[in-house]
Amino acid sequence: MPDATPRHYRFDGYSLDTQTRELRDGGGAVVALTAKAFDTLCFLIENRQRVVGKEDLFAAVWPGRVVEDNNLTQAIATLRRAFGTDGSDHRFIVTVPGRGYRFVAEIEETASAAPVTPPAATWRRPITIGALLFMLVLFAAAAWRVREASAPATASIATAATSKSTTAPARQTTLAVLPFRSLSSGPSDEGLELGLADTLITRLSRSSALQVRALSSSQRMAGKTHEAKVAGRELDAAYVVEGTTQLVGESIRVNARLLSVADSRVLWAETFDEQADSVFTLQDRIGDAVTSALALASVVVPVGSRSPCDGADATAYRAYLSGQNELARPSTLRTRQALVAFRRAIELDPTCARAYAGMANAYRILAVVADADPGEVFPLAQAMADKALALDPALAEAYVARGWIELWHDWDWPASEASFRRAIELNPSLPNAHFGYANLLKHTGRDGDAAQQAKQALALDPLSPVINAIGGWFAPDPRQALARSLELDPEYWLALLLRGVGRIGVGDVPAGLADLDQARRICGDCSHALTTLGAVKARTGDADGARAILRGMEARDREGYWPASSLATLHNELGETEAALDLLERAYRERDVRMSFLVIDMNPRWNNLRAQPRFLALMQQMKLPVPAKAATPAVRTNRPAPANTSAADRSNRS
Repeated sequence: MPDATPRHYRFDGYSLDTQTRELRDGGGAVVALTAKAFDTLCFLIENRQRVVGKEDLFAAVWPGRVVEDNNLTQAIATLRRAFGTDGSDHRFIVTVPGRGYRFVAEIEETASAAPVTPPAATWRRPITIGALLFMLVLFAAAAWRVREASAPATASIATAATSKSTTAPARQTTLAVLPFRSLSSGPSDEGLELGLADTLITRLSRSSALQVRALSSSQRMAGKTHEAKVAGRELDAAYVVEGTTQLVGESIRVNARLLSVADSRVLWAETFDEQADSVFTLQDRIGDAVTSALALASVVVPVGSRSPCDGADATAYRAYLSGQNELARPSTLRTRQALVAFRRAIELDPTCARAYAGMANAYRILAVVADADPGEVFPLAQAMADKALALDPALAEAYVARGWIELWHDWDWPASEASFRRAIELNPSLPNAHFGYANLLKHTGRDGDAAQQAKQALALDPLSPVINAIGGWFAPDPRQALARSLELDPEYWLALLLRGVGRIGVGDVPAGLADLDQARRICGDCSHALTTLGAVKARTGDADGARAILRGMEARDREGYWPASSLATLHNELGETEAALDLLERAYRERDVRMSFLVIDMNPRWNNLRAQPRFLALMQQMKLPVPAKAATPAVRTNRPAPANTSAADRSNRS
């Protein structure tokens, strides 16, 4: 493997960071590379003083594996395309016939670049990437919706789940904790302000009598208004906790108060002076005061569930928060930076269960945002979730991570349901637990129950762009909810994709394609956006455009892991049914995440395959509900696939 020491290189306008595994061009945009192409580039740069032979590259980039020369040739070709060169342009990589390759551009080496910290407006709790996929019913003009009338907003807060163990109380006290504001001169300490809110939300969320709004929503009110009443109404909360911080000598003075949103009454207020290294431990004292003021039973934290990542180790806790921050808007870069931050938290505090759960979540997310090989990332995710639960058996976030692994990789529906329900039992106010459970229910055909859980997630995190986009499909006007999602985050790629599909569905093809192309750019040519764009092109008569996208995906498939389900989708849209079935069977063997979506994707992605014995066999193997009868199939050309287009049984995939 290339040198594992973090390094940062600059050359000819490009920058390469081996820690975040990103190559950026002169404008700062990430240059898309496969994992093996990136490793090849790193090894060539690290050994730029000499000609690097093929055997050295094979040993470094494909250690312990038998590969063909074509693997290396494809990696070099990928790098040259990324640099906008070819074999005759020797600005970067020179081929030395009979000997190997050499990187010849002038290099400036510096310390590894620090992770980029997003501005305050983007700090949110991590939104599970399942949210991105949950609504990706790619081509339907009308999305799946709940047929029953939507309940009023006040009633939706206490919507019943599918069993007593996941049912919210009929009447709950709704509470929002706002980020604490700094009164000190100089730049504000965002980690302190949000960290105090996060620890308190975590503490209060253990109460079954409280429904606590997620930090991802309450944080969006930071800086917009100093009026707790306004923020509370925006968050649909009956009560608000707000506070300030101020440096006083070597201590930090924290002022906190509880207000009633209805009449702005101050129900409780207190001042605390704490040392900087223990300021995050105030959550117990404030939490007890809040529950007492609301005449609620005090929250009892189970013995053995305490972790220094609850705030006792301020440095480790800040590293953990940094990781959560990176996962707020998942991308390949941010997810890898989150892993770096979580590792730092664990180095500082090996008992930090929340950081292990964060790593499990990040590894799982890589399977989607980076199209990572499920065989590589899910075992890592499982190991991290197991470690988190070994350290803290009552950690709801770890059960959420386990539930997603069982849903997307293990395809163990009962186990996944048990994990999500356990997470909700431990923390009824955790929106990601309800959201994950909604996904599991939808995957297994229980639409009505899925709707209830999605509504609960939306009530807990009302300013989440992701949950608005998804929860909105249960509302009377999904378009309004989608517009709200884009208002909250204009660059939320799935919302753009959904809007594009909707526009095409009503005949505005140019605007729809523009949305789809923008979504593709933002997500970095991820398989889901490319597949949607290619399928829409096929369905709107642009078969050549669809084939061009398919050829590009097949080239990436030859260079490394690529979701076979995305290839199957485009082959199917182009009428190549047998090739699509071959690829779906390969996707099953490779544990392609998208295979868990067969029920959701049935209409219209696989509508024409519903009666195919091979397709039904896949459904049965996955223990998914088999459609009772086929719907009217979509029109297909159904011509056989050319012999050179099938990628179902390649033997040279790296």
